[in-house]
Amino acid sequence: MKTFALVSAASALIVAGTVAYAQPAPPAAGSGSRDRAPMTRADFDSLTDARIAAIQAGLKLTPDQQKLWGPVEQALRANSAGRAERMEQRRERGPSASRPDFMQRLEQRADLSTKAAASATSLSTAMKPLWASLDDSQKRLLPILMRPAGGMRAHYARGGDHRQHGMMRQGQRGPAPQAQ
Repeated sequence: MKTFALVSAASALIVAGTVAYAQPAPPAAGSGSRDRAPMTRADFDSLTDARIAAIQAGLKLTPDQQKLWGPVEQALRANSAGRAERMEQRRERGPSASRPDFMQRLEQRADLSTKAAASATSLSTAMKPLWASLDDSQKRLLPILMRPAGGMRAHYARGGDHRQHGMMRQGQRGPAPQAQ
């Protein structure tokens, strides 16, 4: 019952935070809807705490599995801290920042790819022992629990590009062949 209460509370925090963040602020007189207060680092950290607690509670780890959870939690927190830092850097640059030229964009993409690979490697390394100890039900649940908030649909709604992930949107087949 305690685990159920923890899962319920963590899920409620995640949903409440996501819904509250997704709601547009009422426009002030003479301004657009972008006047809402930006998410702070403390907000981001709170959502990370809730998400990690929800993953852990949803898995219903045994005491032996709990011993393997620490490195996974560390890797998840490190990944979250990296996302928060990138968010803060974008905020500091602001909307008026000049668009980088082609070479700068290429270097930025290479840097982000390198960081993403290192992040995925550290999570994979930390996750291996835990994964090996999970039962079939837990292995089925873990990928679901670790999905980005809102899933890929939310990613696309926030302006995510399906080509960045090497996948096509459902029902999209690519460009039609040109008749010659």
